[in-house]
Amino acid sequence: MSIKRRILGPIVLLIVIGIVGAFWVSLAAIRTQNAIQDADTTTMRTLQATERAQRIRVEIEDQLSQFLEFNTVETPARVNRNHQRFVTAFRNVWQELRAAPGSEKQIEMVAQVEEQFEAWNTEATIALGLLTDTHIPSHNRLDHLARRLELALVALEQEVRLSAANANQDARQRYVQQVVVVFISMIVIFLVAGSTFIGFGSQLVRSLTQLAAAMERIRSGDFDTPVSYVDRRDEVGKIARGVAAFSYTLRDLSAAKTRIEHLALHDQLTNLPNRRALQEYLEHCFDLAPSSEHRVAVLHVDLDRFKQINDLMGHAAGDEILRHAARAMQQQIGADDLTARVGGDEFVIVLRQAGTDAQVECIANRIIEAVSQPIEIWGDFVHVGASVGIAFLMAGETDPARILSNADIALYVAKSKGRGRASFYNDATRARFEGNMALLKDLRCGLDNGEITAFFQPQVDGVTGEVIGFEALARWRHPERGMLDPGVFITLAFEHGLGDRLTERIVSDAIAALLEWRARGLPAPSVSVNFSAKQLRDGGLVEYLDDTLFAAALEPEDIAIEVLESVLFSDGVDPALNTIAQLQKRGYKIELDDFGTGHASISNLRRFKVDGIKLDKDFVAGVDQDAEQEVILRTMIDLCRNLGIVCLAEGVETEAEKNKLISLGCSRFQGYGVARPMPQDAVTEWLETKYGRHTAAKAG
Repeated sequence: MSIKRRILGPIVLLIVIGIVGAFWVSLAAIRTQNAIQDADTTTMRTLQATERAQRIRVEIEDQLSQFLEFNTVETPARVNRNHQRFVTAFRNVWQELRAAPGSEKQIEMVAQVEEQFEAWNTEATIALGLLTDTHIPSHNRLDHLARRLELALVALEQEVRLSAANANQDARQRYVQQVVVVFISMIVIFLVAGSTFIGFGSQLVRSLTQLAAAMERIRSGDFDTPVSYVDRRDEVGKIARGVAAFSYTLRDLSAAKTRIEHLALHDQLTNLPNRRALQEYLEHCFDLAPSSEHRVAVLHVDLDRFKQINDLMGHAAGDEILRHAARAMQQQIGADDLTARVGGDEFVIVLRQAGTDAQVECIANRIIEAVSQPIEIWGDFVHVGASVGIAFLMAGETDPARILSNADIALYVAKSKGRGRASFYNDATRARFEGNMALLKDLRCGLDNGEITAFFQPQVDGVTGEVIGFEALARWRHPERGMLDPGVFITLAFEHGLGDRLTERIVSDAIAALLEWRARGLPAPSVSVNFSAKQLRDGGLVEYLDDTLFAAALEPEDIAIEVLESVLFSDGVDPALNTIAQLQKRGYKIELDDFGTGHASISNLRRFKVDGIKLDKDFVAGVDQDAEQEVILRTMIDLCRNLGIVCLAEGVETEAEKNKLISLGCSRFQGYGVARPMPQDAVTEWLETKYGRHTAAKAG
């Protein structure tokens, strides 16, 4: 039964009982009042009848007295008529008295009065001469009978009054009894119903109190609080089930909140703290007073070759590498230290008890070694490296961005030294970094203003002396610093997203130079342009070269694509290899630059045949004086010849080196011994001077 019915039911019942009781009492009062009124009315009629009987008796007695007076003469008929009138009236009164309700004693007294009247009437009739009898009653006899009749009437009147009083008292007693019975019944019913209601109310209050207590514990965070009464089918059960559902909902919301807070402060892939958590941690570290024994170190870790492997094997493999790196870093630090992932392949480690520079460097080297351990992915072992920049939290430092910037600068220095190493931040590194950033700003302006142009270094046949091609090299004529070495800005450009613009500038200058030289009738077979592995992985490179050459009315064989041999280090799924294959298919020549210094193997060279190989200058310089170097160079030249690959030697500077190379089977040269890199107009002059084709160009 529902609580509503259990509450309203007794209330309605009590109201009904109250109404019935009040109705019953009112009805009893009305009935009692009617009974009293009926008794009073009957008594009144009876008394009136008795009074009439008294008057009639007095009148008859008066008439009898007058008749007995000797000086009164009445005719017998008149006397008889008057007497019968009185007797009839008297007897009518007796009939009325006999018909009136009353007690048994009253009825007996009415009969006695009637009997006394009949006795007196008989004697009076004889005395009046209306009845013949030998014995005529005396006057005293008639008075005695009249007194007896009068006394009987008085007694009857008293009995009537007494009976009326008793009847009224009985009616009132019955009313009181009925009221008492109704009152007691209502009291009993109210007590029973009230007790039941109080018991139910107490149970309800106890249930609600327990549910309120459970609700309070749930509100305090105890979401596993047991909730009673969930099996009840009334409103308490509904409330209990609602509280239980509320508990489950709050538990889910709390778990979701915890999860959201965790996600807000952690990297989803590695579960490491993110940049926001790192900043909060650093702000907490600011409260620690730095000292010689207690220093806070920040290590900025960047994975080497991660982007190359991620592009090569896909993002799933990249994710595995990131998780491997995260585990490796955490294993090398203490429980109070922090490792955070702040970028794609960038991590920051905060050492709260850093110790000396040597100790921090030891930790950094352990991190590099741990990250560099091979990881097996899909049956293949993959190697990544790491570079680390180290900065210390200085006294009074309050800006997390500043300390992170210092560590980033140190990382930049570490990478510039060859990667796979650790470098400490100092004022000199910041000055160098800020200088590079200023140079980067100038580089952007230089590209916009045409300050960067292509210089061309001739490639010749050492036997015939004929020009076989040129290599286009980027040069920057800085408006303030003069001509800058390519090593100063090439790496800077590619590290900061300017590599494509730089290459486009060189390709444009190479095409313009080819067109001019050929227009002058000068020998210009082709121009080699260097492309990075990242550019080769761009699917739009082939289309760009096709469109550019088509607009210049040149053919693919006019441009040679130079790539580093490290490109061949990857397997066949590398997009760069697919791009190279497409370029070869269209007629572009592929030349492998700096052969012998990278990671290419003979098997890769056999599997992916290139059009030409450029022997690195480290193998060429001094080959005429070093027998061991000569053996190595001979082996490389023989390898190219056996594979049908054109071989060109870089860095040729002396005639002795030229002669030795020719004797070893390599007659294609490039280097200072042939010509230095020159701007386009200087190459034009050099060609005209060397080959005398100026007039032919005019004639053409």
